[in-house]
Amino acid sequence: MKNMISSRLSGSVPLSANADEQRWYRSRRFSIFGLVFLTSAAISLIYIYSQPAVYQSRATLLTSAMTAIDRESSDADIQHVAIQRQIFLGHELAAETVSRLKASAAGKFLVQLTPSDIQNLLNVSPVAETNLVEIMAEGTDPKFLPLLINTWIDVYLDARTEEVKKLTSNTERIVEDELDGLGNKVNSARLALEEFRKNNDISSTEREENEAAARLRGLNESLNKASEAEVKAKSNLEAVKTAISRGKAVVPDDEKGSLVDLETRLQDLRAKLAELDKKFTREYLNLQPDLKSIPEQIKELETAANNKRRYGQNVVLTDAEMAYEAAQQTVRDIRAQLSEHKKEASAFSSKFAQHDALKTDLEGLETLYREAQERLVQVKTGRKDKYPQVTVIGRAYESTDPVRPAYTQEALIAIVGSLFLGLFAVWVFEYLTQKKDQHPAIAIFGMQNYSAATAGTKLIDDPHPALGTTARSLDDKAAHVLTNSAPPYRELSSHQLRTLINASNLKGKQLIGLLLSGVSINEAAMLRPNQIDLGAATISLDGTSPRTIPLSKPLKSLLIESDGHPVWSPGDAGTCIDLSAALVCAAVDSGLPDPEEITADAIRHSYITYLVRQGLRLSDLEQITGHLEPSVISSYSAYSPPQQGRHITDIELTHPALINTV
Repeated sequence: MKNMISSRLSGSVPLSANADEQRWYRSRRFSIFGLVFLTSAAISLIYIYSQPAVYQSRATLLTSAMTAIDRESSDADIQHVAIQRQIFLGHELAAETVSRLKASAAGKFLVQLTPSDIQNLLNVSPVAETNLVEIMAEGTDPKFLPLLINTWIDVYLDARTEEVKKLTSNTERIVEDELDGLGNKVNSARLALEEFRKNNDISSTEREENEAAARLRGLNESLNKASEAEVKAKSNLEAVKTAISRGKAVVPDDEKGSLVDLETRLQDLRAKLAELDKKFTREYLNLQPDLKSIPEQIKELETAANNKRRYGQNVVLTDAEMAYEAAQQTVRDIRAQLSEHKKEASAFSSKFAQHDALKTDLEGLETLYREAQERLVQVKTGRKDKYPQVTVIGRAYESTDPVRPAYTQEALIAIVGSLFLGLFAVWVFEYLTQKKDQHPAIAIFGMQNYSAATAGTKLIDDPHPALGTTARSLDDKAAHVLTNSAPPYRELSSHQLRTLINASNLKGKQLIGLLLSGVSINEAAMLRPNQIDLGAATISLDGTSPRTIPLSKPLKSLLIESDGHPVWSPGDAGTCIDLSAALVCAAVDSGLPDPEEITADAIRHSYITYLVRQGLRLSDLEQITGHLEPSVISSYSAYSPPQQGRHITDIELTHPALINTV
């Protein structure tokens, strides 16, 4: 890679190297790697295979809760399982297990075995949400482990069996005594209940069937009906009064027909008189015998209708008032009877409540008596002592494969770790000895055609091939690429760029704005007015790196001051030198330190680092800056943040120095 970069810079590859020294370094690296790898692998493997093999043996028990002998346990009694775990690990079982082990055929090998020793070997774990208990033992002797677990289980089963026998002998006697006591209590409760019924005249066990309760219920129903009748009578009276006050016709039902007949005749005569008034005068009507009596007939009918309405109103109102008074009297009478009967009903209720309490007590005693009878039958017929309350789901057996250590896996990890340790040792060796290495000399050819006429313009940065570049500048760039470091240009801060822009004339400001938009100084010197689109805010660049870049608002404002195009003439041979001179003047006038380092490449480099530091993907960089050498793009990775690269649309392309100055 270094030879390729050197070839790009000079046109040839005159790199010198000492072959013998390189072979010596390769041999030395291999020796260091082999020594570290073999030493680490040997130590690791010796440690791994020196570890004793640990075997494991398991057994599973199903234990029921330790209730009365004739009672079934619940499906999952977590508390009982925890208690049995503690009993299983108790010292008494451990001591009995040791005794049985020493009495067995293998006892001569267990002389020094103590209860504490086997307690340390065993681990008892309850299975969640079940009555299962898992017993596990670990050790270096695969034959002893199942013998220990199975002997321990046998001791535990014998202890549970003995406990069951003790409970069985006492349960039947306890239940019979309980049944005798309950029988006496039931008889006493029955006699007390019967005596209470006779003394308090309670004929039925149902409350509503007794005389006092039935009469009270009847009075309450009568009071409800009388209250409803009173409400209806009052509503009827109020309706009659309201109708009378509004001037409506209120008459008895048997008088409504005659009133309607009078009103109909009156309406007809009024209609007839109104029709005659339209045709004749009253004087003419008075001259006609059969017509002059019509007004008198109308008055008579009106008088008769009014008299009938008044009579009807008096009759209806009187009837409504009498009905309301009768309903009120009925309610008062029923309330008086109910008030007199309440004391008697209250006394009966109190007595009946006592009766219910005695009855409930008797029923409870009878229920307990029947349950005790059933329990006694179950105790006599169901011999629970014949059935185990502990079931061995699976006994322990001898394991042929150790559970740890995993020799093959650990050996593989040790070899891989030794490999990486050897590589790390070689890297450390290279790091500690790299300062002693001599960089190969680089001979750069093809420079004889460039004159030293620009030696007096040290501060002018002239990257255009036609203007030439000093041999010292090319040497610096070649050395930078070969050492794979950051670009050999000064990075200017936003404050320094802002100061430089403020010290520049319009030409310098436009040039700096283009450089801070991704345009090189050569492209700026060749920029024509037709390449600038102020409306679309874009700059179209052609040449070796054709692309379209956005035109920022600050740069657009600078170009508008010169009618939308740069102030220099594009394509002139001296334009590049003229622009570089404008930068030199701005750098000197700005008062910034080391003005000779403030070049077009430095400004463009500052813009590129600004984009990369925002997280721009390096693959999108050429869309803004044009073509860059792969080594140059790679060197900018040092400025890229650690997170995933961002798309160019997610990046702020306008440099802050332009926003705050233009």
